[in-house]
Amino acid sequence: MSSALASRIELLQSQYSFRPGVLDRFARFLEAASEEELFRMSPLRYAAAQGLSEHEGIDLFLRATRIGLLEFTWGVLCPACSAFLATPAALRSLRQENSCQMCRLDFGPSDDNIEVAFNISPAVRRLRFHSPETLDLRRDMQTVAFSSSRVVPDFLRERGTGSFLDSATVAPDGSYRFTRTLAARSHYLTAPFQHAWAFFEVSEDAPTSELHFDLLEGRIVPSQPSVRTGEVSLVVHNRTSAPIQLMLGSQVISQAETCSLEAALKPVLLPYLNGKRLVTNQTFRELFRAESIPSEGGLEFKSMTVLFTDLKGSTEMYERIGDFRAYGLVREHFAVLRDIIASRGGSLVKTIGDAVMASFAEPTPALEAATAMTREVRRVGKGNADLHLKVGLHTGPCIAVELNERLDYFGQTVNIAARVQGVAQASEIAITEPIFSAPGAQDVIRAAALQSSREQALLKGVEGEVTVYRLR
Repeated sequence: MSSALASRIELLQSQYSFRPGVLDRFARFLEAASEEELFRMSPLRYAAAQGLSEHEGIDLFLRATRIGLLEFTWGVLCPACSAFLATPAALRSLRQENSCQMCRLDFGPSDDNIEVAFNISPAVRRLRFHSPETLDLRRDMQTVAFSSSRVVPDFLRERGTGSFLDSATVAPDGSYRFTRTLAARSHYLTAPFQHAWAFFEVSEDAPTSELHFDLLEGRIVPSQPSVRTGEVSLVVHNRTSAPIQLMLGSQVISQAETCSLEAALKPVLLPYLNGKRLVTNQTFRELFRAESIPSEGGLEFKSMTVLFTDLKGSTEMYERIGDFRAYGLVREHFAVLRDIIASRGGSLVKTIGDAVMASFAEPTPALEAATAMTREVRRVGKGNADLHLKVGLHTGPCIAVELNERLDYFGQTVNIAARVQGVAQASEIAITEPIFSAPGAQDVIRAAALQSSREQALLKGVEGEVTVYRLR
């Protein structure tokens, strides 16, 4: 084991607690895995291979990143081809409009198409992917251009390798000329690290045998010109301030084959850590406070589960047992709630008086947390005070924003979750229909031996009646 790897593993062990053997196996993996395995790693797939829970895998990768063993690599995935459109400045640099030149498709970031992957740090083990200008694009183009979570059929991988014609590195503000003899068919130029593509037709009746392309930030223009068969000159002008590696190839799938291969060409993705699941992770919020979302407009999630709690009768408790003892119990109850939230993969967004707001990527872990909270808070108050928690949950679309240098959430989903909590009684969990009918929710309710009753409630600021289930 290298000294750089050994010293960081030792630091990781000294700062955080892991189950026996977890770090030993992690160190062996980082030392022996192939370069491809260490590029855009998924903590979910690593966890499955090592017999860890997904939560353990995410926490391990986040903590390893914090001490410089790993590095974040963020990307927005094209919904049509799973191209990995890298965002070097992480969440802050996410654009509301993204474009896949290969698919000629525009799309925005969403719950499922923000992939958070990890590379091993070059200070620990240097990969060829750390120096993109030196890559062999015949071998590495598909690895670089697409998500590592994408399952590529063998025939398509073979065709992709066979489509390679030439490659070159174009200096900043420089030019390069490809000269090739090309037959009549579709061809392309690509800068895979920038996910820039230009397709062009080679045909007998095209008016010219020379084409000029401008390589801009994330784009090659023009995108669909034509050139005459025979000896062809393709001149590429790099209009950026960085060296760019280009690849020239022939189109892998013909137009005639597209329909017959439609099912085989549809991307299949292995499990990966998405952006929604990361920002709702307690470890991420605590270790990476500087990471934030775009300052303008925030980041919209199609579905987020929001949980609110409140202590029943806390004002009376201060009066009954005194300020000092009551405040100590409130602090202890906050610590208990934080640990329960984190253990279910959620994050504590903020405290409001003696209330808590938390976020979860999915409804069922939030419901599991709620059942544990009501049980454990009663234990905290046993023998000192009669503590009872009121909990409310709702799931739906919301907007994540940066507020006072922290991640917060806004929208009607948040409002409804807060109002539903107000409906709950002592030691009661109030949930909406989307929570009650979520996959796995009934299993959680049965496991906690809870009884449910359904009612229609009028919630302040919400139009019409809302279906609410009380769980006791």
